[in-house]
Amino acid sequence: MSAETQTAAKKRMPKWAIALIVVVIVAVIAVAGVFGFRAYSESQYNTAVAACATASEEVRNATNDYNNLVNGDASEAAALTKKDVTDASTLDALNKELSAEMPEYEGCLADDTKGYQAATDKLNEQADWYKTHTASLQKAVDAVNAAKK
Repeated sequence: MSAETQTAAKKRMPKWAIALIVVVIVAVIAVAGVFGFRAYSESQYNTAVAACATASEEVRNATNDYNNLVNGDASEAAALTKKDVTDASTLDALNKELSAEMPEYEGCLADDTKGYQAATDKLNEQADWYKTHTASLQKAVDAVNAAKK
């Protein structure tokens, strides 16, 4: 055997070493994948919590606007009688608006990302309800005030 052939044989890596390197690479990729997934999941969770808090604040503001109208101008308009207005149907419309059942506030009570997303959706629906009913109640109040004698 020549010297070159012996050197080439020594430089060749054993099969078990190649297998070990492959196993180590796969393990590193798996660990990186787990940590990446956990970071992504935590980011999604934090985003869902923040969105729920924002939606909760919007519901609070919309509820305050609605309650201010109910306890203010709507209350004054509802105190009028049919003798005080030229069109009694405006009082009926106002009373119908005032009798609308308000949604029950549930808040951001959840344990996971999906729970917070569901709570956010519910809160957004509630905020929309308050905004819609505030506008329709204001319209009814304006109609009663326009019909005053």
